[in-house]
Amino acid sequence: MTGARGSAPLPAGASLHDFEPLLPAERIVLRAAAASDIAKIGYRRPRAPTPDQSVRAELLAFLARGGGAGAPVAARQLQIMGAWVTGRLDLAGASVPLSLWLYRCGFAAAPLFDGAHVLGSLSFADCTLPGLRAEGCRIDGDLALSAGSDIEGEVRLTRTRVGRELNCERLGLRGARCLFVADAMQIGGDLNLCGGVEAIGEMRFIGARIGGDLRASAARLTADIDPAGARGVALNLDRACVDGSVALDAGFSAGGAVRLQQVEIRGNLDCSGADFDAVGDASWGAGGAGLVLTRAQIGGCLSLQRLQTPLQGASLIDAQVGSLIDDASTWGLHLELDGFRYKRFGRGAPTDAATRLDWLLRQRAAHLATDFRPEPWRQLVGVLRHMGHDASARAVALGHERQLRKIGAIGRGAPRGLRWLVRLGHAAFGLVAGYGQRPLRLLASALAVWLLCGAAYWGAAGGFAPSAALLVAAPRLAACRPDCPGLPATLPAFQPLVYSLDLLLPLVDLQQQRHWAPARGAVAPALEAAIGTPPLRLLGWVEAACGWALALAALVCLARWAAHDRRG
Repeated sequence: MTGARGSAPLPAGASLHDFEPLLPAERIVLRAAAASDIAKIGYRRPRAPTPDQSVRAELLAFLARGGGAGAPVAARQLQIMGAWVTGRLDLAGASVPLSLWLYRCGFAAAPLFDGAHVLGSLSFADCTLPGLRAEGCRIDGDLALSAGSDIEGEVRLTRTRVGRELNCERLGLRGARCLFVADAMQIGGDLNLCGGVEAIGEMRFIGARIGGDLRASAARLTADIDPAGARGVALNLDRACVDGSVALDAGFSAGGAVRLQQVEIRGNLDCSGADFDAVGDASWGAGGAGLVLTRAQIGGCLSLQRLQTPLQGASLIDAQVGSLIDDASTWGLHLELDGFRYKRFGRGAPTDAATRLDWLLRQRAAHLATDFRPEPWRQLVGVLRHMGHDASARAVALGHERQLRKIGAIGRGAPRGLRWLVRLGHAAFGLVAGYGQRPLRLLASALAVWLLCGAAYWGAAGGFAPSAALLVAAPRLAACRPDCPGLPATLPAFQPLVYSLDLLLPLVDLQQQRHWAPARGAVAPALEAAIGTPPLRLLGWVEAACGWALALAALVCLARWAAHDRRG
């Protein structure tokens, strides 16, 4: 058992007699506890112990356990205002059958609640603490470190379970060893970091489970600088699960990284008006980033409008969101967008091709060149097309092909001697069909080939004769031409435009090629002698090749549209 002014835990069976003589402030606490009233020891937060405001931590621990003979605690609630708590409030492993409400109190040592079970709520409102330990603690009600409380040491809430809200409104974390660790914490309600929370050091909620919303509007978080001189992490929500929404908005600022890797947010993530580079060094060092959303899953909207500074080095690799809302203030340089999936752009987000292409071109240099990542381009094209912005989708798809040509990626996988041919085909596909995004060009090209070749056949109609198959059956027709009166009545008349269309359309038989063919020596005999074949036959081969090329281009266009529709 301890003495009246000791600091070791009380033994079982302790009574009020063990604390005699009582201090003046302790008598106030006892009377208020018995009357279910607030023990008003002072109206201001004490900065140092005084005889009239001091309360021993051992007595508080005794009352928190339910008190005893001569020290009843009515209404299962202990409320103290303006006290200075001497010693360490040690309730590690204890069962606390009541709520503790400590307002404007100062603590000489960090309270200890590791492994405790608080059947009510635990509140440190507008208090001064050198730290708080409550690892593995279970609090059935609320946990409050609010109303402007100042903590100059470590807050450790690893594996702590809070039945309702964790309220840190206007909390100040300051000092040389500040660290807020709440890994694997479970919060049944909201996590409130609003009202201008100020933290120097890391606030960490890795793997935490939050049953309501996480609100950090106007919070100001500043990370420490590591031994290498790089800024650390200001807010860490890696692998956290939030059943509601997350608000890092309305003046939220972070000097250091904000990490949400593999976070699961079932509602929205609102970062409107936030500053993710409050001290201007978010992109310093290799892989520096102000916002990390790698493999995050956000069921609702990701809002990144009106940011105070553009996001530098932001990582959205393999992140999935319902919709994206951004604007001209959002994006800086060195972005990582590979695998970033979004279903649509939200209201107010730009969908014009110029803005969206500028966004893609802000990716890391390697992702636009030697380590080119095509997925961000394809995802954007699919979303724009799905939303009905076909013109923007086509422009982005064209930008994708131009970027491939710019970095020399076309034909990279072909044998070295054939790369020129692949690049030539790619250039021709761009000229004729806009890389599949200008289908009217394809139609115009087909129309031009058809009419030009048809005009050539019209002008040289006298150079056509019945086909070789007909001449085998009727040799007398060898000297006949399209205007010959001796032609059989069943032979289709030679029609230059239909003949041209028959050559141009693959797998289509208009019965012109079957019955008519260029005659030898009929047109430009000198040229025929030089090239070894009738010029009209050579023109027909060229037109047939154009027909097959145009048909293949049309199939590629359809395949690309289908692929983009699936992504959208």
